[in-house]
Amino acid sequence: MERLRFAAGATIFAEGDASDRAYLIRSGRVEILKRGPAGTVRLAVLGERDIVGEMGLLDERPRSATARVLDPVVADAITQAEFTRALFHEPDQAIDLLRAFFERLRTMNQLVIDVTGPAAQTAALPHVVLRPATDTTRAAMPRDGIRIARFPYRVGRVPESREAAVLAFNDLALADEAPYVLALGHFAIDLGADGVVVRDRGSRHGTIVDGTRIGALARTDTIALGTGEHEIVAGAAPLRHESPFRFTAVVTP
Repeated sequence: MERLRFAAGATIFAEGDASDRAYLIRSGRVEILKRGPAGTVRLAVLGERDIVGEMGLLDERPRSATARVLDPVVADAITQAEFTRALFHEPDQAIDLLRAFFERLRTMNQLVIDVTGPAAQTAALPHVVLRPATDTTRAAMPRDGIRIARFPYRVGRVPESREAAVLAFNDLALADEAPYVLALGHFAIDLGADGVVVRDRGSRHGTIVDGTRIGALARTDTIALGTGEHEIVAGAAPLRHESPFRFTAVVTP
């Protein structure tokens, strides 16, 4: 990890920046700011042993908020590669990082319970087939497609190393080369409250579904799939027709 120092008033990262590392605060304070319709809102004030930008260790999505220094800060910067290396070879060093993930997960689980209330009645499972739409996807999956029998069904990149594989949970993994279009965990076909959805899993470039962008800096991470055929493209709007990772999802009752 690289030891860094930031002066009061400095911006560690800004909303929309590339998300490629996290910062473990050793001293000082950092405020987390988010732009909204009524102006900028302070989401949190973090201090010693807190982690800033921890999602940069798990996904490639641009920063969702700004981190600005309140008091002079000393912090250790850690990249995704350093994090996975620590999990394998220096587990004691990874404990502080994992602590932040567990606390965030606990908070989000409680929020889901508070918001959703009692579970809805279980409906019949829809039938979904994911078919290849380019030479690249045809080379990686059956030409007549894959019938999806479990949800979520995860699509992403083949990890380039054993350490990178720690972050890759995929049912369908496709090879890609730098500069990557496909994220380690790119999108999933899942079940939502109203049926089948496509969910971006934190990719840098986002996912295009029937011409609508989700993930990255889009307003939402999910989009519903009605009955019929749907185009799914791994890659943001400018890459839609260039991305080799295109699929057709067919949904039937």
